[in-house]
Amino acid sequence: MLPNRGQQGRLAAAAEAGVPGRGGRLLLLALLPALVLSACATPPSAPAGGAAATAAGTPAADLVIAPVHVVDTRAGRLLPDRAVVIREGRIAAVVAAGDAPAARQRHDGAQGYLMPGLWDMHAHLRAPGLPPPVTTEWMLPLLLAHGVTGVRDMNSACATPQQGPVCLPQMQAWQAQVARGERLGPRLLALSSWPLRSLPEQGAAGLVAQLGDAGVDLLKVYHDLDAASFHALAGAARARGLDFAGHVPLAIPVTAAAKAGMRSIEHARDLLYDCHPGGAAFRARATDPRPSVAQMRAMVDTHDPARCARVLHTLAATDTWYVPTHLTRRMEAYANDADFRNDPRNRYVPAPLLAGWQRDADGVVAAAPTAAGRQAFRDFYEAGLAITAAAHAAGVGLLVGTDGGDSYVYPGSAVHDELAELVRAGLTPAEALRAATWNSAVFLGRQAEHGLVAPGQRADLLLLAANPLEDIAHTRQIQAVLLGGELLDRARLDALLAQAEGFAAALGQP
Repeated sequence: MLPNRGQQGRLAAAAEAGVPGRGGRLLLLALLPALVLSACATPPSAPAGGAAATAAGTPAADLVIAPVHVVDTRAGRLLPDRAVVIREGRIAAVVAAGDAPAARQRHDGAQGYLMPGLWDMHAHLRAPGLPPPVTTEWMLPLLLAHGVTGVRDMNSACATPQQGPVCLPQMQAWQAQVARGERLGPRLLALSSWPLRSLPEQGAAGLVAQLGDAGVDLLKVYHDLDAASFHALAGAARARGLDFAGHVPLAIPVTAAAKAGMRSIEHARDLLYDCHPGGAAFRARATDPRPSVAQMRAMVDTHDPARCARVLHTLAATDTWYVPTHLTRRMEAYANDADFRNDPRNRYVPAPLLAGWQRDADGVVAAAPTAAGRQAFRDFYEAGLAITAAAHAAGVGLLVGTDGGDSYVYPGSAVHDELAELVRAGLTPAEALRAATWNSAVFLGRQAEHGLVAPGQRADLLLLAANPLEDIAHTRQIQAVLLGGELLDRARLDALLAQAEGFAAALGQP
């Protein structure tokens, strides 16, 4: 859960108290030592003997990484003992390690595993009331330090100026700065509208024109949008050529949303509603997307595989993709678990935000404090994993998204948690990796530049110490991250983590 208004005020006050006034480039004074360390570090991959050169004295490449085993996430295989050649931010060649050309910079891959950078396809980089440094000095460093080189942001715009200070123009400015190499952080691959819950006076066509002209990449529909408004928006979006995605409105079934052209469905629970006989009755009465304990129990106990198969067939047939965000339901399942709540990563979370997470977890427990109630939450979470396995088997396209910033969903490292959830659901490590790399590139139509370690692709890469095709947990063993060919070794990644931790600590001070 992103912070409520009170928490946002405390975050804003704490941030502004220690930040010089310089717009989007604000830095906490308390973080200057960490930032200086990051900025002034000697280029980590420069060889001891200087840059290699051709016989004519002109380097043939900017950077060579060798020897490495290239992870082909599309095919789920390794290309062993390779050298990856990078020039002007792109992969120029992948050759045998012994055939590497001269380069200005060489990095010893140490027989590591080089794969495409990870993408989070359901991220939240802003919220009403949060000052810019929360994004630039906390979220972006955490994401990049954990190998996340791209995000689809799912709430990038403000319905009113009061929802700022960060609204779509600021998000677009950061997007451009990262693309130009002027700001260190993951690429902002797609920016969405605010959650669309009703139609304004100008109607669907006017709203879609307004948002399209402003430059949003997709419309985010929300659970409380009525059926007529949803279909009006869907028609206007199709006419404009603008994607729409998000929550399936409670007023319509998943199949209707898919047939209307909804590009992706977020959250496993949206599918669970329609996979039991009481789905239509639930949708007819519900005003809140969070089912009661009794409703969760019914959705689990009367789950109908045949009914669900029809829903999933429709998703596959309409090319509607699915972003499970299992971590949100996992929090509800384990809200009373002390080990879960005392995660060591809490040190990276600003105290006002962590307090909000704790209150959110307390509220979940209070809503169902009995053993039976807690079991209902756990079974509902497990049912979501089963739905994901069935969706994958049915040919539904899967994407990795985290809902980062929600309660106990840690920006950056949550992508690795969600990968583990997909494997727990029954996917192989290769299939889970594909959902966070190649699938995401295909979904956004960027597979010519992203999703593989291959010539012509942008050099947004992740170097691991161990093979992620053998164990998905190996994605956490990060040795280096590359963004546009710039290599951040372990020391620089640790400096980003220290920056984020220092920022969180400063915001926690009275």
